[in-house]
Amino acid sequence: MSLSARLLRRIALVCVICLMLPGCWDRKELNQIAITSATGIDYKDGQWIVSYQVVIPSAISAAMTAVGGGAAKLPVIVYSTQGKTIREAVWKSALESPRRLFFSHTRVLVVSAAATQQGLTPLIDVYLRNPDSRETVNVLISDGEARTILEQLMQIQIIPGDGIHETMVGEARDLSILPSIKMYDLAMELLGSAKSSVLPEIVVSGSPGVTSAEALNKTALSSKLRLGRLAVLGQDKLVGWLSRQEAIGVGFMRDKMHMTSISFACNADSREEESAFRLMKSKTRLTPHKSGNSFVMDIKVEGEGTLLETNCPLDLNKPNTIDAMEEQLEKKIAADIEESWRAVKKLKTDVVGFADRIHRKYPKEWKKLASNWEATFLQIEIRPEVDITIKRTGLSTKSYMFQTEKE
Repeated sequence: MSLSARLLRRIALVCVICLMLPGCWDRKELNQIAITSATGIDYKDGQWIVSYQVVIPSAISAAMTAVGGGAAKLPVIVYSTQGKTIREAVWKSALESPRRLFFSHTRVLVVSAAATQQGLTPLIDVYLRNPDSRETVNVLISDGEARTILEQLMQIQIIPGDGIHETMVGEARDLSILPSIKMYDLAMELLGSAKSSVLPEIVVSGSPGVTSAEALNKTALSSKLRLGRLAVLGQDKLVGWLSRQEAIGVGFMRDKMHMTSISFACNADSREEESAFRLMKSKTRLTPHKSGNSFVMDIKVEGEGTLLETNCPLDLNKPNTIDAMEEQLEKKIAADIEESWRAVKKLKTDVVGFADRIHRKYPKEWKKLASNWEATFLQIEIRPEVDITIKRTGLSTKSYMFQTEKE
């Protein structure tokens, strides 16, 4: 057989194989699915209530026009279904929706405080078991109904679910007071030694709610979505809340405080916080030590950043001035950690990761401690040590107040 004949046979064989290959057997057409940008979980009268914020693609451009004034069509619709299990409630959506729900683009999951009292185990199981529910979704908690959060519209972000997600990511990046918790983070923390976790709160600030195009078509909205407190979970249930101020120290102890702004006083004798510092980098090391029948936790915080503002009559050219500012910052952060530790102890829930540290360093002792960890946790003494470096003082080497008083 000649070379050309063999080549033709090979080409023919490849063509036959290609014809036998299947096409897009599992394709999903856009006109057959309902894309959800956010999901809400409520619980009432023995039923799980699942709410869906469904995107209407054809209305997105109209919604952009509505913000500028005109169209009344909104880019999302919110509806709910209920069932004895979460998945039963989801499948009941087929009774009222012409399209099948598509959860792969869901950005946020809002759980009501009432639903957490039933335990988050069923919800986590659903997300880890089903391929259409992604475990990378951001989880938040609402003190009221989760559906109310999904119904609230936003001005800057056309799709509210995306807006909540971007707000959460931005806060975790720029302030670090409220952590960005994904579903797999929640699952892993609840399976950890302490079996506890935290969730950021989402609230509707103001009244009435912005749920229509008419209410949205204003320069100032009557209400808006806002991040609130820090929810503390123990054994997959809500046990209490921490204020944003109390959450600052928790962020440092959990080594989640990477970038934030800190106000501090000019000196130890002043109570007025007249200077601002931008923390650009932070690292926390937790080191447990045995102390009799209890433990002492050394908390070493190292950070650096930039001086953003000062109204103190100080000469920043002098090295001892910067040293004094760094000392004030270190005292402020240490005090925040102490305040947070007292608040965490009141909730009797280890959300700061002490159990994991002790488990790793003292594995033999942990076998005895695990059965009564709460009592051991409450007896722990902390020793915070903070080391802050002011890398830059900005463009001005002297405060304006210093110049004014000098004259």
